[in-house]
Formats: sequence, C-alpha cells, structure tokens
Amino acid sequence: MNNDPTAWYARMLLHNNTTVPKWDESCPRKLPQYFKELEYLFVDCSIADNTQKKEYAAQYVSYNMVETWLGLLEFGDNITIGNNEPQPHTYQEWKVTVLRLYPGTDTSAHYNLGDLKQLVNQTFNSGLQGIPTLLWSKIVYWLKIMLPDHHPENPYDIHQVFKGA
Repeated sequence: MNNDPTAWYARMLLHNNTTVPKWDESCPRKLPQYFKELEYLFVDCSIADNTQKKEYAAQYVSYNMVETWLGLLEFGDNITIGNNEPQPHTYQEWKVTVLRLYPGTDTSAHYNLGDLKQLVNQTFNSGLQGIPTLLWSKIVYWLKIMLPDHHPENPYDIHQVFKGA
C-alpha cells in the first residue's frame, strides 16, 4: 500500500453515483450551480481537457439533455483557423452556449439590494415624484367608489386609474 499523499488521485464518478453533481431540469435557474459543482470535481480529479469536461458534464444529466447538449456546434471540433487543423471549442464556450438554452440562468441579470437602492436614489435625484399626493388621494377615493370589491393589496389596472382621474 502506498502511503505517499501525492500518489493519491481522485476519479470522476459514475453517472449513477449518489454524490455526482445533479441538476433538476424543472428548475433551470440551478444549472449554473450544477456547472460550479462539476468544476470543483474537475479540479479534484485533475481533469483539464476541454473535450473530457464536456463529456463528463453531459454524463450526469438525462438522456434528453445529453442529446441536446451534444448536438450543439460548440461540442465538437469545428473551429478552423487559417490552414490549420480544426480546433475544439473550449469547455467554457460550450458551457456558455448550454446556459443560453435556459432562460433565467444568466447570473449577470440578477439584482441585489444595492441595485435597488441605486435605482431608488437615481429616481429620487432625477426629480421624478410621481402623482402628487393630493391628486392621488382623490383618484384612490374615486377608485374605491367605482370598484368597491377591489382588494386594497392588489394593484389597479392603468385603465382603471385613468378612469378614476
């Protein structure tokens, strides 16, 4: 038995292993997390080859997803530069293409509290004050008369507001 810690290496897991990265296809927003967990596994297993990464990423999803992901142009060797041999697309290029297939997976489109504060400050500083309070109270008064069954927590339709004005 070899006790040398540098001699130890990890192997990629089989698709039916209970500890493999998993992605619930009914929740596309979790796909970036799937790739993140998979990339941790690549580091642990010293997987650096782009083609291997793409194959392993497709190994842990359903058969229908495999067909879709493997059918992408970025999966194969399709880039030809000058008179050179075709070069494979990178794993990152392929991953970006896969993520584009699913709405809601673009992490750059997520907002946080700081974004909201900035928006509120910009709106306030731009001088947009909305409907004057006195006018708004009169509109709400008429809306309550015109729509007595309207729940106060539900927003009014814009056409209803115009009728109330």
